[in-house]
Amino acid sequence: MREKDWTLSTLARRSGLSVSTLHSWKSGDRATGNRGPNPDKLRQLAAGAGLTVAEVFEAAGRHVPAAIDDEEERRFLHLFRTLDTADRGIVEAMMQAMRERQKSAP
Repeated sequence: MREKDWTLSTLARRSGLSVSTLHSWKSGDRATGNRGPNPDKLRQLAAGAGLTVAEVFEAAGRHVPAAIDDEEERRFLHLFRTLDTADRGIVEAMMQAMRERQKSAP
């Protein structure tokens, strides 16, 4: 947005999102900004800005999620569902720790 010298109003008009939504994401508003955009709105934002979703993540200084195919996701979910509650908690804690490590990586 800065490189294109666009205002939030311009991006809102181009993406079809409201100025208040964009402002809350930009400011990290606790009500909505902390969650950030859902995948559909993120695609809408990217399209309006003429960027890919990966470019939006990179511009925000965020880790770009790796692509996952449907079969890989199905296998993971199947394995996860076979675990008992305690083991699911362990897997979730490990995934959170890995996510935090990725966030802090240079």
